[in-house]
Formats: sequence, structure tokens, C-alpha cells
Amino acid sequence: MNDWKRQHPASIFISFINNVKQMIITFIAIFIFGQSQITGSFYYLIFFGAILLFSIGSGFIGWWKFKYILRQDELQIKQGLIFRKNRFIRKDRIQSIDINAKLLQRLFGLVEVRIETAGGGNEPEFRIVALRKEEAEQIKKQLLKKYKMKTKLEYDEQSVNNEDFNEKLPKEEEEEFYYSDVTETKEYQLEEVSEDKEEEEEKKPEYQWELGNRRLFVAALTSSGVGIAATFIAAIMSQAPQFLPDWLFESVIGWFLESSVLLIGGTIVFVLLTAWLFTLVGTLLKYGLFKLTKIKDEIHISRGVIDQRQLTLNASRITAVRIVQSPLRQLFRYVSVYVESAGGGTKEEDLSTVLIPLCKRMDVPEILNQIIPDFAFTPTYEGIPKESLRRYMIKLIVPPVVVAGVATYFLPYGWIAFVLPIVGAVIGYFQYKSAGISQHKEFLCIKSRVISKTEVFIPRKRIQDMESTQNVLQKLDQLYTIHVSVLTSMMGKTFSLRHISLSQIEKGHMWYSYQEEFLPSADKKTSTDL
Repeated sequence: MNDWKRQHPASIFISFINNVKQMIITFIAIFIFGQSQITGSFYYLIFFGAILLFSIGSGFIGWWKFKYILRQDELQIKQGLIFRKNRFIRKDRIQSIDINAKLLQRLFGLVEVRIETAGGGNEPEFRIVALRKEEAEQIKKQLLKKYKMKTKLEYDEQSVNNEDFNEKLPKEEEEEFYYSDVTETKEYQLEEVSEDKEEEEEKKPEYQWELGNRRLFVAALTSSGVGIAATFIAAIMSQAPQFLPDWLFESVIGWFLESSVLLIGGTIVFVLLTAWLFTLVGTLLKYGLFKLTKIKDEIHISRGVIDQRQLTLNASRITAVRIVQSPLRQLFRYVSVYVESAGGGTKEEDLSTVLIPLCKRMDVPEILNQIIPDFAFTPTYEGIPKESLRRYMIKLIVPPVVVAGVATYFLPYGWIAFVLPIVGAVIGYFQYKSAGISQHKEFLCIKSRVISKTEVFIPRKRIQDMESTQNVLQKLDQLYTIHVSVLTSMMGKTFSLRHISLSQIEKGHMWYSYQEEFLPSADKKTSTDL
């Protein structure tokens, strides 16, 4: 690419739709509360028409003033009408390149390119929202390509250390290599041709893994997003009274309060079933056509039925591996595997990247051995002390007891809420039984549970900070909480394990510390920083 280029004109429409989506809440608020301030449908038409024209105009200006050019070592971008911005994205700062084909892009046969950069500042992520797939692939190929051409300094150093190196170039070509900033030498041209010939071989995958229809369906059936979906449905239902007449709302509430326990339970089951169906469909669309490919140090992940996504990660930038197992999947010994990396990750996945959506726990080491062999092991965990059991249980029993007491006093069937402390005690017990810590060679391994059981493998060289804390209640039993931070995208992520013993804290810090002897004080906060 030698000329400045613009995005596809469809980006105007895509920008317009995205602006409209962001204004939906404003539109609803105006419809509900705007009657006292604006009267008459004519004013509504003028108001919304002005907003639509502004959105189209801003989309056109954004498309017209956005230009990019792909150079050998960087991607340059110019954008902005009033506040102009020039941005330079160097290839050696790129953490990951993500090619998405969302529904809007697919309508025009386009894709979106998202580039994660290191270091960050306020803008670690950059997007080009509307490109032909061929252009996107060219950008990805160019930015991920590594050149072998030597600089003048490297050439001088090697020519001093290797006299035979000077014989590779005739004198006139040697001078051209030294002093010309434009003309390429035959040596460089030969290297490029050689790379082009090997390009097809480099594209051959070393390893491929597909989710498949069977595992996809099991992943959808056992998805843990039911609670979120149920909360969303309950929030929608809670807004219904605003649109119902007072007499109807009061009669419905009165009938519901006088109903039997069976009817109330049936309503709850209906909400959960509806939420489960939403989660089922969402998982099928999100992880359909999932395919993982390993090519040298690059991990390529493609997934999605409607919103198609292609992500490229560098295996050397992975800072931790998480193995997550929900209670339902634990019954069938299925797990999901996530990776934390310096770049990549999505908000819906807590800034992590799904490496394996679903597989058997026993198959994880074999798969990781093909993708990131350093993480391919099964650690032996040391359990936490028995004094920790009541710490886990009390925290989950006391609040539900208070809630159940209030519910019993004010509601006819409030006594049912006393099942909550029992549920809390059971969860606390399993949190205690699941907790463990291990130092496996150069890895710190932490196992914990909130609802789902999580194992985290963290290489010592990737740990940014290790810290132990102790609150007043923990001090009674000489218990501690350990916090370990790693780098993910522009922000760090911290993994914690509560209520471990003093000896486990000492062992962890001795393993991590570069000093031969490191014993933390039993009554002080201990921290080791890089």
C-alpha cells in the first residue's frame, strides 16, 4: 500500500446505526417523560429528524477525514475534522489482531479490524470498522510479517565479525546497501523472494482443534449465563407496572400474593427456563464454527455464526491460563480454558480469550501441549487449613439469615427464604474444599471457587506483583489472602486465594522471591513487587 486509503463508504451507514443504538435510551426517556416539555407530534418529528441528520453528517465526516496507509514497519492513521489526530501503530507494539464480521458488516460483505497494542496509554485498541476482507487480510499479513533485512549498524557489526559476509555483495551493491534509503539491494530482494516461496509452507498449521457440533451443543446446554439472562428478564418484567393501569397492577399484585407456593414456584421456573433458552441460543451463535489453529508462535481462533470473529494471538505473550468448571459441567467433567495475554480479550469474557470453549478435563494437558506446551501439566494442590472452613461458611450464612428474618416478618411465605442460609453454607463448604495452592516448577497454581471452580496457572516470569494481606478476623487464626497480578491488555488482572496458612504464604514468597531467604512477618502485610 503506497497511497492513503479510506474505509468502505458503508462505514457511514454502520456509524449511523451505532449512533442510533446508543441513543435508544435517550429516545425512550423522551417518549416517557417528554410530554410535559414537548407537545405535539410535529415537534417530535423535528427533534428526531435533527438527530438523524446529525448522525448521518457525523458519519460522513468521520469516513471522509479517516485515512490510513500501511508502511513497512507501521500503520499510520489520520482522522478528525476540528480536532485532528495522527496515530502511528508500530508492528513491534502490536499484541493481537482481530478480524470481526458482525451482522452490519456482513450485509455489505465487509469486516472490522481491531488491533491491540502494548503500552497502551488511553487507547490500547484501534479499529477500522469497514474494510474488504482482502484488505483486512493484507493489513494483518503485513503487520504480523517479520523482516530480516539488517540495519546499517547491524551490517557493520557483522561485517567486522565475519569477513566472508562482505564477499556476498559486489562493491557497488555494498555501497547501495549502505547509503541508499530507497533502492533495495539484490541481497534484500533475494531474502524477500525466499520468504515468499516459504510463505505457503508457513501457513500450514502445526495443529488444529475444532469444537464440533456435539461439544457445541453440550456447551450451550451447560452454559453458566442463565443467572445473567434471568436477571435481565426480571429487570424487564419489573418495568411492566409503568405501562399498566393502576387498577390492573393492583389486582395482579393482589392475586399473586394470594396465590399458592406452587404458582410462585412455577413463575420462577418459567423465568429460569426462558433465561436458559436465551443462553442456549446465544452460546450456539457465539461459539458456532469454532476453530483453533496453531502456526508457529501464532494462535488463530475463529468463531461465530452471525458475528464472525477471527483472532490472532502470540503464544509468547500469554501470561496465564485459566481452567473454569461450572457445577453442571463438573458433573460431566467438562471444562472451558481461557488465556490471559498482553493484548486480546473481550469485555464479555472479562478481558480474557476463550482458548477452548469445552473439552474434557483429562484432555486439557494434551491440547495445551500442542498449543502452549509450557502450560501442559497437571499440578498437585495443597489444601488450605481446616480453620478456613468457618471463614468461608460464615460469610455466606449470616447475610441470608438476616434477609430470611425480614422476609418472614413482612411476607406471607417469607419463611421459605430460610433455605438461603442452607444454600450459602453448602456453597461455602464447597468453596473450602475446592481451594488449593501449588508451586509447580516455574508456575504458581491457584485453585478456587465462587460458584464455578477455577484453576489458574501463572508463570513466575509473568507475575507483576505478589502480595499477602490479613484482616482482623483472619488474624485470629493466622490466615492470609494471597493476591497475584499479571498483565492483560492495558490493565492488570489479579487472582486471589483467601484464608491460606502462614506456612503457605511463606512458601509462596520464598518461591517467588529472588532472595535466598525471605520470611514474611506474621503480623504485617507482605508485598513483593517487580
